[in-house]
This record gives sequence, structure tokens and C-alpha cells, in this order.
Amino acid sequence: MRFPDAESTTIDLLRHGEPVGGRMLRGSTDHPLSETGWQQVTDAVMRHTVEGHLPYDAIVTSPLTRCREFALWLGEEFDLPVQVEDDLAELHLGQWEGKTHAQVFAEEGTERMSAFWYDPAAVSPPGGETIQAFDARLAEVWRQLLINPPGQHVLVVAHLFVCNGLLRQVIGQPLSRILAMDLPYAALSRVRHERHLLGETTFVEWIGR
Repeated sequence: MRFPDAESTTIDLLRHGEPVGGRMLRGSTDHPLSETGWQQVTDAVMRHTVEGHLPYDAIVTSPLTRCREFALWLGEEFDLPVQVEDDLAELHLGQWEGKTHAQVFAEEGTERMSAFWYDPAAVSPPGGETIQAFDARLAEVWRQLLINPPGQHVLVVAHLFVCNGLLRQVIGQPLSRILAMDLPYAALSRVRHERHLLGETTFVEWIGR
């Protein structure tokens, strides 16, 4: 810890593994993990076991199957409480849901998709969730995690955009750069929040291991 006598909460952010169907603009489309995806997240988490035990006190998960099923299995295996948090669901991608980039480009050209990746604060998926609304719900999830953490060390199982959005609550980059981290499947990031005499401070220990 950086501050003497601080109270510390550690939060690990795990992106889910590969879902059935491979890479696509999945959003809130509810696909389960593939066999490869199960192996990816299992390997990522098991690297942190010590004498057969995980360091976590609790697990918080997105309600979508590709996150929830693994979180529930992990909780049962290691006797950990699991909390399903609806606001950890992935960004809703509207008309792009369940399509590959190539399919979207073929249907509507490249302009809107390119503009979205360039500045998601200015351009939203057609019929989808705005980044402003997405950021607002994640800010509240993060606030609640820090105010009332379910343990001293918490595992959050979520999605690419969600992990980016939660890290933004710490780093504070502009909304136009909220999707800057291209985290691979099963990437694990760690954040440490310290409550001390001067107030509260949050540190990023690593991103995307």
C-alpha cells in the first residue's frame, strides 16, 4: 500500500473468454463460452491460486451467459459468493448486434463504424446504447463497489467495453477514448483502492495480463 494504515480493496477485472460463434459485434447478444473460451478464463484465474485457493472473497458478474456461467461455476468450486450485477452487461450495439465487422461494412459501408471507433462519444451504433448512458451506469456500479465492496479482494467478470469503462472510472480519460484498451479474451486487470487519512486514492496495478 502507498498510504500507511490505509484500508485497501483490490478489484480484478476479467474479460470473458471466446464465446460460441467467434469474433463478432456481440454486445448484449447472449452467447455462451466456447470450449476454448472456458479454457482461457480458467487458465487466467487459476494462475492466481495459492495452495489450491483463490485470493478472492467474492465474485461480481455480468448477467450475460458468457460471464455468468463461468462466475457461478468458479463460485461453486471455491465456495465464493457470486453477485449478478445487471449494469455490468455489455454495451448494446443496436443494429450491429450479432454481426461481424464485414457484415456491417457490406450492409451500410464503413463510415459509421469507423466513426464509432474513432470517437464513440460522438457516434453510437444505430439503435444502440450511447456511450454517455453506458458510462453513467458503469460509474454507478464502480461507486457501489468502492462504497460497499463484497470483500477485500473482488473478481469482476465482464466484457471488453465494460472493462474499458470501469478502468475509465480510475484513469479518467475522455469519453472519446473510453474504448482505447483492446483487451484480449480472458485479459485480467487489477485495481487497488485505498482509504486513508487524506481521503481515497485508486491505483491501477496492471492492465490486460
